[in-house]
Amino acid sequence: MNIFRIGAELLERGIDLVVVTVLKASAGTPGKEGFKMILTEEGELSGTVGGGALEKRAIDEAKEVMRERKNRLLELDLQDEGMICGGRVTLTLEFLQAGRGFVIFGGGHIGRALTPILESLGFRVTVFDNRPEVKEMLGEGPLREIIIGDYRNISTVLKKTIRDGFCFVATHGHSYDYDIVKQLLSTEQPFSYMGMIGSKKKVGTLIKQLEGEGIAIPDYLYAPVGLDLGGDTAAEIAVSIAAEVITIINGKAGAHLRLKEQPENSS
Repeated sequence: MNIFRIGAELLERGIDLVVVTVLKASAGTPGKEGFKMILTEEGELSGTVGGGALEKRAIDEAKEVMRERKNRLLELDLQDEGMICGGRVTLTLEFLQAGRGFVIFGGGHIGRALTPILESLGFRVTVFDNRPEVKEMLGEGPLREIIIGDYRNISTVLKKTIRDGFCFVATHGHSYDYDIVKQLLSTEQPFSYMGMIGSKKKVGTLIKQLEGEGIAIPDYLYAPVGLDLGGDTAAEIAVSIAAEVITIINGKAGAHLRLKEQPENSS
């Protein structure tokens, strides 16, 4: 039962994992039916499937399952694995993905309005801001983490952002937005969704700055952010962003506000 508790805790923390289970085992094999082992995306191990060469093979296979994110059924003759005890073992390797994560850069009015909406959709939300008071304003919870740091160096949250694949930029300064978007695009890692607040003029200026530095603007950048639902309050904008995210996840079309091609004189 302890291995189930460990697995549940890892998933709640947003960590993907592979569960290896001994489904069948002939007499004399070190791994008994029901033995379980967990491998995390960071390579951490919990539990066992019997040790020795069997476990090494199981770990190698689990790493492949983690990379491919596809379950696997594995039948092994332990003599072929170099184990004198012999016998046959059948393993199941199951990839379990933690709930989707979403990183919000900026805990201002829109960030605070968007956070609970995303949580109601099942996202684990991380809010990154450079103002310590934001932590008290938002508070942390089971699906929420607040990180205070420097917008010019988002390394403390960059790996999480890349892994989660969903993020939104709405800081309290145009230069901060630029710093963050530049850092994210400079990773050259594809995202599922990257939204940024701003008028067409502001967004057009930022895009020209990035292109001037040789940074390509990808299709997954939605700026100005949101669907064209009307309304300009923080709550209404947050709803339009959440609606846009839903269309992306479900592969549906929507009346996006983002610029396709930047006009010469946008406003």
